[in-house]
Amino acid sequence: MRILSAVFLLLVITDAVAYLDPGTGSMLLQVILGGVAAVAVAIKLYWHKFRAALGMAKKQKSEEEQAEDESA
Repeated sequence: MRILSAVFLLLVITDAVAYLDPGTGSMLLQVILGGVAAVAVAIKLYWHKFRAALGMAKKQKSEEEQAEDESA
């Protein structure tokens, strides 16, 4: 019975009586840009962990290789 009533409520479509002023568009733009900025900062903070998880981490040189590079 619950499923039947839920389907009935979803099938009944009514017009929304709402007003979206110009400030709403700028608010949505700020939310989207803020989300993009948050994702960018999170990626920057955890970049090394992301690369290691994907198997693209830089291989560290051994002490002998570093000594050879410095002496050259």
